[in-house]
Amino acid sequence: MLPSREEVRSMWSLAAPIMLMQLGMMAYGVVDTLYMGRIGPTEVGGVGLGGSTFFAMMLFGLGCLLGVDTLSSRAFGAGRPKESAAIFVHAITIAAVISVPLFWCVRFAAPFYAAVGVDRAVAAVALEYLNTLRWMALPFLLFAACRQYLQSIDVTRPLLASIVTGNLCNVVLNYGLIFGHWGLPRLGITGCALASVVNSAVMTAIAGSAALSRMRAAGFVFRGFHRPLAAALLALGVPAGLQMLVEVSMFSLASTFMGRFGPVPMAAHQITMNLVSVTFMIPLGISFAAAVRVGQGVGKNDAEAAVRSGRTALFMGVGFMSFSAVLFWTLPGFFIGLYTGDPEVIGLGASMLFIGGLFQIFDGMQIVLNGAIRGLGETRVQLWAHLAGFGVVGLPLGIWLAFRGGFGPIGLWVGLLAGLTLTGVGLFFVWRGLGRRYLTMSRSSTSNTSVDFGGMEPRP
Repeated sequence: MLPSREEVRSMWSLAAPIMLMQLGMMAYGVVDTLYMGRIGPTEVGGVGLGGSTFFAMMLFGLGCLLGVDTLSSRAFGAGRPKESAAIFVHAITIAAVISVPLFWCVRFAAPFYAAVGVDRAVAAVALEYLNTLRWMALPFLLFAACRQYLQSIDVTRPLLASIVTGNLCNVVLNYGLIFGHWGLPRLGITGCALASVVNSAVMTAIAGSAALSRMRAAGFVFRGFHRPLAAALLALGVPAGLQMLVEVSMFSLASTFMGRFGPVPMAAHQITMNLVSVTFMIPLGISFAAAVRVGQGVGKNDAEAAVRSGRTALFMGVGFMSFSAVLFWTLPGFFIGLYTGDPEVIGLGASMLFIGGLFQIFDGMQIVLNGAIRGLGETRVQLWAHLAGFGVVGLPLGIWLAFRGGFGPIGLWVGLLAGLTLTGVGLFFVWRGLGRRYLTMSRSSTSNTSVDFGGMEPRP
C-alpha cells in the first residue's frame, strides 16, 4: 500500500534537510576529485583510495554514535528533552575516546596497500593524503555526535549552516592550498587533506554551538557520567559501527583491489563510485530520518505511526534510486565526462556506471531499512546481514570474477551488486517481521504501558 501525502510530507520535512546535509558532506569528496582531476589520473585514484581508507575507519566511530538516534528520539518523543541532552553528553565523550585509536590506525595503511598489490604510484599519493587527513578524526566524530543529537530533536538548520560554511571553505582552501594561490603555500595532495581538516573543525564549531544552546534551553545540568546510559548507547552503537565498518570496508577493499589494475581503471572506478555515492546521500538522509521518526513513534507508544514511518521511508528511498538509475543508464558518458576528458576512463567508467545504476536500487533499500530497523532498537541483525551479503558473497565473488573469471575491473562491480542485492532483500524481510511483531505486541498491551521489545529496546 502506498503512503499517504501526509505521511510523505511528515517524512520529507525531516528527511529533506538531512539529505541536503548528506549531499553537502558528499560535496567535499566531489570537490577533491575535481581538483585532483586537473593534476592526473594517479592523483584522482590515490586521493580516492586514501579517502575510502580513512572513512572506512571513521564510519566505525560514526556507527558507534548511532545509538543517539534511537535513544534521543525516543526521549524527545516522550517529552523528556533533558534525557536527550544527557545522551548527547555521553555521545561526545564516546566520540573523543574512539577518535584516539582510529587516529593511529592510519599507520597500517602502507603495509596493507603493499600486501594487496596496489599500484605504487597510487599508493604513494594515498599515503601522503592520509598522513594529514588523520587529524580530522576528532572533529569528524564530534560533529557526528552533534548531528545525531540535533536531528533527533528535529533541529536541522544549524547543521545546514555548518555544511554550507564548510563547503565554501573547502572550495577556497582546496584551490589555495593545492595550487598555491592567494598567498597560500602550494602543498598539492597535503593541501587537499589539510583543507578537509580545517573544514571539519569549522563545521564542528557551528554544530557544537547549536547543540550547547539546545541543552541550555532544555534546562540540562550535567550531574556526572552514568555508566548504564553509556552502556545503552554502546549496546546499540557498537553493532551499528561494526556493520558500517563491514559495508564500507568491502567498498574500500574493492577500491584497493581495483588499484591492482593501474591508474586508468582506478580513476574510472573512483569517478563512478563518486557518482553513485552522490545519489546514495539521498536514501542515507532518508535512513536517518526514518530512524528518528520510528524512534519518536516508539517513544510516544504509537506503533502504527512508527511502522508507517518505516514504510514511507522505504517508498521514498527506493523510488528515488530507481529514478537516478534510469538517468545513469541513459547518459553514462555524460556523467563520467563531467570529471575527465580521458577517453579510456570515460569508456570504462560508463560500463561501471551501468552496473552501479542497478545496484544502487538495492543500496537504497538496505540503507533505508537499516535506519527504520534501528529506530525499533535493533542493530545486530543489520551487522549479520552485511557480513553475509558482502563478506560471504559480494567481495569474494567480485575478486574471483575480476582475477579468475576473466571479467577484469567490471567483475568487482558485479560482486558489489550481488552483495547489495542479498543484503537489501534480507533486510526487507527482517523489517517486515519486526514491524508485524511490534504491532502485535502493541495491540496486546494497554494504552498506558510501553511495549516490551524482549531485548530489542535498550533503556538508559
